[in-house]
Amino acid sequence: MNLNISLSEFVEFMAALSLFFAILQTASHRLDFAIKTYTAQSIALSITMFLSVFYYFDYELILSAVLTLLIKGILIPFVMKKITDKIVEDENVKPFVNLTYSVLICIFIVIFSFYITSNTFYRSTDNGTMQKVLAIGLSIIFVGIFLMLARKKALIQIIGFLTLENGIILGATSTVKGLPLIVEIGVFFDVFVGAIMAGILIFHIKDTLESIDTSKLSDLKE
Repeated sequence: MNLNISLSEFVEFMAALSLFFAILQTASHRLDFAIKTYTAQSIALSITMFLSVFYYFDYELILSAVLTLLIKGILIPFVMKKITDKIVEDENVKPFVNLTYSVLICIFIVIFSFYITSNTFYRSTDNGTMQKVLAIGLSIIFVGIFLMLARKKALIQIIGFLTLENGIILGATSTVKGLPLIVEIGVFFDVFVGAIMAGILIFHIKDTLESIDTSKLSDLKE
């Protein structure tokens, strides 16, 4: 019994750690910081999924956790780092929403997400942990959307999309024990290829506008 309690608490802690790193992304507008926090967030997500194997006794989640670690925790950050090494970051590009307000908005997002899920699930010892994990997953989804809208730099907007996808994976893990394995494999590789294509697009934006500030796209004329 004590083992189950400690396991559920560990699952909640790692999920909360993933949310913490997602919110931390909004505390800076630097590219290298965004990549590091996304990496930490993805590693925490993979550990959460691995622990869920023993919570659900669903061993397909092992492969999902490994794929999350390899693709989202290693390969995608590696690609992003290679991109930033070839881009001179413009420190004058400020976010649409300043850093202080960004963190405050994220706190509101977390409260709102927990309020939604508290009215969706019955409060019982059987689903208490997964209800909290679902709320955290929903929070990460909204934080990812906010990051896409509140930042001007194209690469950080891409990281916002990847953060959103992390939230979807965590939410799926908490509600239906993860997506079907074949679907997850397809999604992971789609996201990886998408990240590479987004990197190529960023280079084109940089060559055209001499900046990765997406607000300058309105300057383009046909």
